[in-house]
Amino acid sequence: MKDLLAWFGLKGFPFDKNLKTQDVFETEPFKEAMARFDYIKRRGGILLLTGDPGVGKTLALRRYVDTLNENLFKPYYTPLSTLSRADLLYHLNRLLGLPQRLSKSAVYGQIQKTLLESRESSGKTVFLIIDEAHLLQTGPLEELRLLTNFKMDSYDPFILVLSGQSDLKRIMEFAVMEPFNQRIAMRYHMPGLTLEETRHYVIHHLKLAGAKEPLLDEHAIEAVHQVSFGIPRKIGTVVEQALTYAMFDQKRTVTAEMVLKVKNLEG
Repeated sequence: MKDLLAWFGLKGFPFDKNLKTQDVFETEPFKEAMARFDYIKRRGGILLLTGDPGVGKTLALRRYVDTLNENLFKPYYTPLSTLSRADLLYHLNRLLGLPQRLSKSAVYGQIQKTLLESRESSGKTVFLIIDEAHLLQTGPLEELRLLTNFKMDSYDPFILVLSGQSDLKRIMEFAVMEPFNQRIAMRYHMPGLTLEETRHYVIHHLKLAGAKEPLLDEHAIEAVHQVSFGIPRKIGTVVEQALTYAMFDQKRTVTAEMVLKVKNLEG
């Protein structure tokens, strides 16, 4: 079995999902997301982050959480969003490390008290991230809305980030979600990359992996952008498949034809 890394002289796979957050290539959508996170960090309240699968939402959140001052913020992350109203509250209760309570009302009160005291007594703002939020039903979303009601709805003692696919935007358009919509302080929909950004993104990752020379010609980059729609995760998959094709074809450079061939094989 041929070795992709040895064939191209790489020290690692260029699009490894375990990429360190400090090595992230800062595309324009990424920078825009960081600016929104900065805003909500200062203001408090709810941020709605949406985008197609693989566009980089979770990676952006990981990077931002890594920059938070641990003396001022307490980040919590959960991808569990297929829960009922009550189950969501019990899950958040466990996530915050709180004692188990039998009644829903007791759990609700305990969570609110903890969020408030963390900010006012400990000086640490809870930064709660719910990923895959497009899977939440309107009931659990309403529960989250109620959780954000402090001091007769005049205070935002914690930060709630709802991150999900584009469907989450459509869910928010339902009439029943209007009360929740009015509480959202910031929204951002992460788009795919432009051709120029795709070029820089591929070059950046290949360099991180130890590439000493361009491994894709200019037309190949254009083909990658075309078939991936500029979605970073798809870009990585297409490039790695094309590199593998080139290796088995005894070539050191990927062409547009190779990119299109692997895409056709995939289809």
